[in-house]
Amino acid sequence: MGLRWFNVIGFLMLFLGLFFNELVFLNVWYDANFSLVFVAAMYYGVALWLSLWGGIHAQEA
Repeated sequence: MGLRWFNVIGFLMLFLGLFFNELVFLNVWYDANFSLVFVAAMYYGVALWLSLWGGIHAQEA
């Protein structure tokens, strides 16, 4: 199984998430904006799913 375009996008999202993590942590810690935590969790969930997803498998006839 090779690396596909959506896997690369997922890995880039995870890498970018490292920088967003600091922003989200500081925003939640000082402003108590808990809705941002939900958005960040969804972002990381999508990024992880894209980076690990193997794609649609074609049925063999």
